[in-house]
Amino acid sequence: MAYKNGVLKKFIVPIVVVFFLLVGFFNSIVNLIVNIQWYEEVKYLAIYFTKLKSLAIVTIPLFFVFFILIFLYYKSIRKSFNKSRSAVDTGSNKRNKLVFLVDAVISFFLSISIGNGFWYEILQFVNSTNFNDTDPIFNKDISFYIFKLPLLKGIYQVLLTTLILLIIATVIFYIAVTAYDRLNKTVNNNVINLNKSNIKIISMEIAQFAGKQLASLAALVLLVTSYGYVLKGYEIVYSSAGVVYGASYTDVTITLNFFRAIAIVSFVAAIVVFMSILRKKIKPIAVSVIAIFVLTAIQPLVSTATESIIVKSNQRNLEKKYIGYNIDYTRKAFDINDIKYEEYDVNRNLTAEDINNNRGIIDNIKINSYKPALEFYNQVQSMKYYYDYNDIDIDRYTVDGKFTQVFLGTRELNPASLTQGTNTWEGKHLLYTHGYGVAMSKVNSITESGKPNFIIKDIPMENKSGIKIENPRIYFGEADSNYVIVNTKSGEVDYPEGGENKLNKYDGNGGIKLSFAKKLLYAAYFGSEKILLSNEITADSKIMFNRTITDRINKIAPFLTYDRDPYMVISEGKLYWIIDGYTTSNRYPMSQPYNNINYIRNSVKVVIDAYNGDTNFYISDEKDPLIQTYKKIYPTLFKDLNTLSKDIISHFKYPEDIFDLQSEVLGKYHVTDPDVFFDGSDLWQVSKDDTDVSNNANEAKNTDYQTLKLPKSNKSEMVVINYFNIRNKNNMSSMLVGRMDGENYGDLVAYRFPSNESIYSPALFQKQFKQDAVISKELSLLNTQGSNVNYGDTVIVPMENSLLYIMPLYIRATGENSIPEVKKIVLSNGEKTVMGDNMEVALGLLFGDIKNTEKTDGTEGKNDSNTGNLTLAKQAKDIYNKMIEAQKSGDWSAYGNYQKQLGEIIEQINK
Repeated sequence: MAYKNGVLKKFIVPIVVVFFLLVGFFNSIVNLIVNIQWYEEVKYLAIYFTKLKSLAIVTIPLFFVFFILIFLYYKSIRKSFNKSRSAVDTGSNKRNKLVFLVDAVISFFLSISIGNGFWYEILQFVNSTNFNDTDPIFNKDISFYIFKLPLLKGIYQVLLTTLILLIIATVIFYIAVTAYDRLNKTVNNNVINLNKSNIKIISMEIAQFAGKQLASLAALVLLVTSYGYVLKGYEIVYSSAGVVYGASYTDVTITLNFFRAIAIVSFVAAIVVFMSILRKKIKPIAVSVIAIFVLTAIQPLVSTATESIIVKSNQRNLEKKYIGYNIDYTRKAFDINDIKYEEYDVNRNLTAEDINNNRGIIDNIKINSYKPALEFYNQVQSMKYYYDYNDIDIDRYTVDGKFTQVFLGTRELNPASLTQGTNTWEGKHLLYTHGYGVAMSKVNSITESGKPNFIIKDIPMENKSGIKIENPRIYFGEADSNYVIVNTKSGEVDYPEGGENKLNKYDGNGGIKLSFAKKLLYAAYFGSEKILLSNEITADSKIMFNRTITDRINKIAPFLTYDRDPYMVISEGKLYWIIDGYTTSNRYPMSQPYNNINYIRNSVKVVIDAYNGDTNFYISDEKDPLIQTYKKIYPTLFKDLNTLSKDIISHFKYPEDIFDLQSEVLGKYHVTDPDVFFDGSDLWQVSKDDTDVSNNANEAKNTDYQTLKLPKSNKSEMVVINYFNIRNKNNMSSMLVGRMDGENYGDLVAYRFPSNESIYSPALFQKQFKQDAVISKELSLLNTQGSNVNYGDTVIVPMENSLLYIMPLYIRATGENSIPEVKKIVLSNGEKTVMGDNMEVALGLLFGDIKNTEKTDGTEGKNDSNTGNLTLAKQAKDIYNKMIEAQKSGDWSAYGNYQKQLGEIIEQINK
């Protein structure tokens, strides 16, 4: 019986332990299995195992190192304790088991914590790629600061923390034992007083009890402190104490030398303290500690005094070299050092002939603004209540054989819009699983009523663009984060048709097939027993999750920073998402941080199949050392850009996030002369619209994608463009253009405007036309009778050494669900400003007889209206009516202006 009990006890205990471990780590085990399956499905299992392998490589050796060191330290303390008590360590199996258990637990948590905190820094350290450029202070390659210094600092922090904790643990152990002894003596009426004599006795007892251990630990603390100040010296390249970010005169001549002195004194003090504790001498320890304390305390005082007394009185000369470093390294870090600068001598001599000769540009001028267009898409082109447009993007396609800029919106499922009858588990996860199709409209034209001119629209899809779309279904997008199960018995809803739902069964390669075991797994993972119990799910059904494209890419490659605006591309009949990936750092030496970033490259293009979810990462900047390091760490993650379809590449855009950041940096760092930089006499700021389409002041930024023919170029191309004002002025100083077509992709060109002329900025243009007597009067009339005027985006088009300013005016009826419509176009050459019912009318008013070479039909918009005398006759009629209204209201100033315009048009008709 005793034998059976022993056997049962032998097996029951491990079983119980395993059971409780499984219960305690159940969620972690489920997450691990689900992650393995998901990474395998997306073909990036090696990426997931890179982390697991790295953690194992780091934590397992660390565990044994900590276990052995803690055990040896314990044995050393135990031996000293017994020796101080003249006791014999008889040993105890229970005590030894307890010690091993505690040691193992502490070692486990320490190794896991350090492994989780530093596995990635270790990989970066081991796989670092040289920048082949050095910092100006220590002459070290930039890679040292970005890939190596973070790990070295981490090691310093771990060592210092560990040593201090060991010292505290040793002293606490001594105090606990001593307190126990003293308590016994107190009970025997021998009260101990903390007088000088007893303090000396206690210090001697501590030295006797753990002298060697404390001596070693104290010496090691000082050695680590010395090491820490060596590292701290390197960090002056991130100093913000000077006139610019990075090392300053005071940092290099005073602060750095103090850090070096403290490092040397700490190293010497380590030896002194070690010997003094062993010899039971307090004075040398005190002197060493005081020396370090004094140096540490006076360093900021001396640095501040130097800055105030010496530097401030001669700051320009003393800081000039360091300002130059800051300029140079900031420009390199933000990739604005190779910008091509050209002079743009603005004149106001645009003629009708110039307009006719640049029809490719005129016909692609954006007269639809983003916000009202998105609003119209959502109100008119959602088609079904459960579909929505999260965004619309601007791109270029060949439409009717012509290079055409368009808005492209993706019709995605919005689960929040499901009504009571469909807002069920089956509705959200089995039936309403995907978006359907896209809508496309030309940015350069509107309908006769002022609405976007669609060339792809509706459900079922009506496609007049000539762009092939084979499968319009969108299972992976920006909005829907629900998991869905596809290939069920009933199928999934596309859209209602004839009183019934048109259904689809998914036939792509995305998703994970659901066997019975996997149904159990995912029921536990998502906390829904319906996955297990639903009769709709078959052995061929698949579960899809992590479908939001930003979640998807962040789970695969979280070390990259991603652009906030993914965009849809139609290519070879399929729908793809493109997301720009950035390598970023805040560790680039001497570079001014912006939003906690002081280095950035657009080194990755991510392409995601909207139907299958296939996610591919392509390297777009092979010269970037950060992406080369990531490529070494994850050799199977990145693909060569040459393997990507040329058609998809042709839709790549210069991403707006990095362009905006570079524009912000350029506002200050276009200056390369340290003296001019110090004076701050040539500062730019990005031009802002005075109002956006919702009339919210200063919200709209002017960054825009436009079709232009750049100076010295012989063809039109799509570019991203920003305009700059002189700081705190409304005069425009320059424009920055980011090119993105063909071999010019990624090139930046800055055009400087004459400094002695007043060039309208967007805000100045808006103020000017609002003050125009004729336009102001019309605006007042438009703002009455139950309607409001909203101002669209200001578009500024460089053409023939001139600037053409365009703004669409939207009329919105008062009341709910009203849609803004383009009713007027304001046009200016920077000198004269006019307002017409459409682009052709406005061009005619500004330049005279304009020839429209486009063929027109009933489907084309107002930018493609009748031409020649018909256009002029319509203009004459409109102006005549306005002249009569001005006469009736007694506004003789406006009457005279209209009369003059009418005379000019009649002269053109008579030519």
